[in-house]
Amino acid sequence: MMKTCWSQSVGQLIAGVAHELNNPLTAILGYAQLLESEGLEERASDFVRKLFKQAQRTHRVVQNLLSFARQRKPLKQEVDIRKVLDETLALRDYDLKVNDITLEREIEPEISAVTADPHQLEQVFLNIINNAVDALLEAGKGGRLKVCIYAKDGNVHTEFHDSGAGIKEPNRIFDPFYTTKSVGKGTGLGLSICYGIVKEHGGDITARNRLEGGAIIEVRLPSAGRTPSPEKSLPAPRHELAIEGRILLVEDEEAVLEFERDVLTGAGAQVVTLMSGEDMKSRLLSETFDAIIMNGKMPGGWCAQEAYRWVMENCPTLEKHMLFTFSSVLEPEIRSCLQEKNLPYLVKPFEVADLIAQARRLSQKALAATAG
Repeated sequence: MMKTCWSQSVGQLIAGVAHELNNPLTAILGYAQLLESEGLEERASDFVRKLFKQAQRTHRVVQNLLSFARQRKPLKQEVDIRKVLDETLALRDYDLKVNDITLEREIEPEISAVTADPHQLEQVFLNIINNAVDALLEAGKGGRLKVCIYAKDGNVHTEFHDSGAGIKEPNRIFDPFYTTKSVGKGTGLGLSICYGIVKEHGGDITARNRLEGGAIIEVRLPSAGRTPSPEKSLPAPRHELAIEGRILLVEDEEAVLEFERDVLTGAGAQVVTLMSGEDMKSRLLSETFDAIIMNGKMPGGWCAQEAYRWVMENCPTLEKHMLFTFSSVLEPEIRSCLQEKNLPYLVKPFEVADLIAQARRLSQKALAATAG
């Protein structure tokens, strides 16, 4: 109980820090992506790649902070845990190979699905694998990582065995900010996040040392009771057109405003930029726009719900032509409102391609409405 209360208090604090970091990160990651596509000479391209890699690393730290702070309910569905594990291992496949880490799998062929949020489950597995790899590297190059999946007593068990140095204090390994890594190599939040996610799924996560050396992290989740069905193949992507029309872009952070403007104008859009909700109101009453892209939580209480209500009353033709961006995880009431009204949104820092795709969709809807 004390652990839960303390975690919630710390969560409120770090959510604010993560929120402030997300805005500059959006611009840094975004401009790095734009530079990568500029055809720079090799040395400059290498600098950009290094910049992007370090910005992504910072992004992962912020995402871990937000994951710890949000305590959000998982979006559960029936999941093939073997597929999630395979996809997660693929993310570290290169690192395992270059560091001579042997990967072994011991997976029962007939495993029931689990009811889980696949993205959160992947996050759990990735954090555990990252910790195992770090432990092996600190113990010296090479080593072994073994993953096991088996069913027992109505649960699906996933175990991660590493041949590292073991865990000094297994009973503290899931405490927030507890880390055994060298300075600068860990936030101490990864396994704490795993603990929260697994508990939210009605499961359990434990750590213990192996008699022969190394450690075992075990994740236990309730079985959904049946073998998962094969997935349907995704449709082939369609050819995308340039962004057309006038977009009103509203953002109170100047660096983010400039970045989003540069992306949208580079993709063909005509963009008018503003930095306040009041300016947005007066501009919409005096000029015609095809779409609105705005920060969903502006200073002074101007939020997504308020903006949507105002647009409905004063510019109803733009009701379905709005895209909101957020600097942190959405509050439940905001998320419910957006889902109820079928309004799109992006959480910073987002990919350049995602912003372009959403803006293009809005412009195509506007053109279709005009043609109709």
